[in-house]
Amino acid sequence: MKTHPLPSVDSQILYKRYQPLDGEEIKAVILAVAEKAGVPQSACQLLNTSDEIDKRYLCGKFHILVTQSEPFEQTPLIDAALETYYARTAFPEAVDLMYDIAACTQVSVRKSVIPTDSLPDNLKTFSGVENIAFCELEETLQAMEIARLITTIIVERSQPEAVLWAPSRFLLKPDAFSALSRASNFDDLYLLPNPFAQQDPETGERLIGMEGTGAQWLTGHRVKVLPCGLPPEYLAEIIVAFAKVTRKNDQMIDDGDVFGRNENEKIQVIYHDEDDDDLSTIELKVVHNPDYGIIRENASAIYEYHEGVRKETGPQTMDSEGAGLDPNDPVDAAILERLQDMKDETPAPQTAEGPDEETLELEMSGLDLPEQSSTPAHADASETVPPSTAQDLRETIAEASVRFEDTGAARKPSPPTNRMSLAELREFAKQAQVSTTPPGNAGKSPGFLSKLFKRKADR
Repeated sequence: MKTHPLPSVDSQILYKRYQPLDGEEIKAVILAVAEKAGVPQSACQLLNTSDEIDKRYLCGKFHILVTQSEPFEQTPLIDAALETYYARTAFPEAVDLMYDIAACTQVSVRKSVIPTDSLPDNLKTFSGVENIAFCELEETLQAMEIARLITTIIVERSQPEAVLWAPSRFLLKPDAFSALSRASNFDDLYLLPNPFAQQDPETGERLIGMEGTGAQWLTGHRVKVLPCGLPPEYLAEIIVAFAKVTRKNDQMIDDGDVFGRNENEKIQVIYHDEDDDDLSTIELKVVHNPDYGIIRENASAIYEYHEGVRKETGPQTMDSEGAGLDPNDPVDAAILERLQDMKDETPAPQTAEGPDEETLELEMSGLDLPEQSSTPAHADASETVPPSTAQDLRETIAEASVRFEDTGAARKPSPPTNRMSLAELREFAKQAQVSTTPPGNAGKSPGFLSKLFKRKADR
């Protein structure tokens, strides 16, 4: 599957004091990780631009660099990471921390031996983007695995203050990075759901949308949910689920199709034109989820994706409810009129708890690295991190709906309306007593990313 061209996968490990690891230790880490990622040591060549502490290797098609430098210079990438909702909510001290950062270890995995940004435009065109950037999902994920594992080992063998995972602009505390890096679900690191607010100009209600930072490297498109009244944690789960489905099927979902975990969840995929940066946007729209009062909005889908498996279905439209009714028949006409009224009365989405939560399994297979006699006994990549660290990381953004203070009062939607069968409608229509009854709110357990959006992570 094609992705948006990614010149390099980078991370930055930030320190208050310069504490470089020994160059031989870095060398051993690079070779072990490359081999784990499928590149044998025999295919790895040390480049002559390396020195005692900085190592540059060409391992197959991957150019792997680990540079340990001081002084630290804050870059626009750090500034962008500080502006994400996660950093402002769960790591607010990071802004002041940057003034104390003195050194940085950068891990970079590239496809070109020559840094892409150093190439003149005509040479980039001549070489072809596929030769200087990661453009296929498989090779992009392989590069991310190499960068992620090298970063994890260095983080756990030193004493950093923060870690930046550049592809998703994810600025994390070291233990939080280790927890995500060790998790079986790497989408939590590779894709950062970032909420944004918008005020409805007519009602003054606060609406929350969600964009998937880093989605273009996994799907080839920007991915977002437009501002609406759904819970932020559910919007985040939708974006992560979309990336999972496309990766599992190794293909994109067609424009207009829907996916969902079961028959009660239908999320439509809508493509929008490319922007100036040659990136198109995929909008994810919930068109059916009774838990939030959304009852089959128009969706011209012919396929659904249930738990990542594609299967053929029929079009999902509200008009199908009126099939077989004769508008010239008085009773049927009354039913059709009531169906239209019910459609108009569909309330705003309810800010209830999200879908069932998935268990975040922490696992990383061991790396056979040499024993370190002269370095502290920090955790090796084969060890596990207490799951609470990763779980706490998820408990930070649901307050998005009340934190955007400049966007107006929070939305308080009405409960959803019960749906009636045609037989019931016929009977009620005959008695001239067509009505609906609001149900009680069904209790639900926290959603997959509900903790991420519920409260701040432990400081």
